[in-house]
Amino acid sequence: MTDAGFALAAAYATLLGGLTYNGKSVVLYSLQAPDNAVAPYIILGPWVSVPAGTKDSFGQTGEITLDVVTRFTGPVSKKPATDIANLATALITPSPGKTGLSVAGFNVVRVQVVGTRDMPQLLDTDTVVRKIITVSHTLNQV
Repeated sequence: MTDAGFALAAAYATLLGGLTYNGKSVVLYSLQAPDNAVAPYIILGPWVSVPAGTKDSFGQTGEITLDVVTRFTGPVSKKPATDIANLATALITPSPGKTGLSVAGFNVVRVQVVGTRDMPQLLDTDTVVRKIITVSHTLNQV
């Protein structure tokens, strides 16, 4: 059985690599953004999975998070984080039962956004507004 984590991260990088919001590129980082990252950006979280194979196939189900990060020095709004999250999820699941993800070495059986959460954070000089998207996947190894 092959772990799908790396192939899934590559699929997300391909799918979300050209994402823009209000004319600005929304960079996708894997696991952690650098200290000098300029918002808005998305952090792709780790792949957390469990085996879900049968006697005839290797499969796995699991979740991955997308952390949409926006930053404000003046008035704060969660709208940009929500808008960017909506752009990303429209690419990930363009219609019910469909996905934009193509994962090398795996058949994508199911992809579903299973939750979102807003996380504002007041810092000394500015405010960070994050939107965490949790996406569930069912994959079978080819």
